[in-house]
Amino acid sequence: MRTGQAVKGMAGALPPSWALRCPKPPLQRVVDLLGAPLRMVVLPDLGSERLGLTSLRCERFAAVLPQMRGRCLDIGAGDNVLLRLYESRGGSSGNIGVDVVDWGGGCVLVPSADRLPFPDASFDTVTFVACLNHIVERAGALAEAHRLLRPGGQVVLTMIGRFLGELGHRLWWYSEDKHRDEVEGETGGLDPAEMITLLHEAGFVNQRQSSFVYGLNRLYIAERTSTR
Repeated sequence: MRTGQAVKGMAGALPPSWALRCPKPPLQRVVDLLGAPLRMVVLPDLGSERLGLTSLRCERFAAVLPQMRGRCLDIGAGDNVLLRLYESRGGSSGNIGVDVVDWGGGCVLVPSADRLPFPDASFDTVTFVACLNHIVERAGALAEAHRLLRPGGQVVLTMIGRFLGELGHRLWWYSEDKHRDEVEGETGGLDPAEMITLLHEAGFVNQRQSSFVYGLNRLYIAERTSTR
């Protein structure tokens, strides 16, 4: 999971509502396509949003938010914006974000993602937004997510592939990775076959996946079994 010295003052502002519309209006799709090099490589999220471009964080949030239900746990929550958005849209209360680094969002700080201080079957949704590749104990983290989900609950993840992820992390000068120490075992991304295997080995069933951001990112959804 993310490691390094705590970074203060990095709590994120809620994104503008227009940036979360799904599906996007036709004009916004055109603007985002023309501005793709800026929003994907050059500009940080807030910079993209100020220019009227849909940021990468909003692309991910727009994909994940419709899948969230009930009480949610966001692992690798960073600045906790996803849960704040979820609650502002009428989502359940009592949601919790966890991380190993204090990004200023009020997360519960934990030493590791494979040992979380919550009772069995205490959440309806567990999310990993663009972070599983940074969690070196990723198999254990998914097993822990399975433990924490109620029967019929689901895990929701976004992930970029290894090649594009490695390239992107070299280009993204504004990435949070530049503000902390990376550890052995982190990767730029995870390929679909790796994600499917990890979810299967953790006991998840009914796996579904779809692509977004021109096919460069993928959304994964899987359910907790009722017997394991």
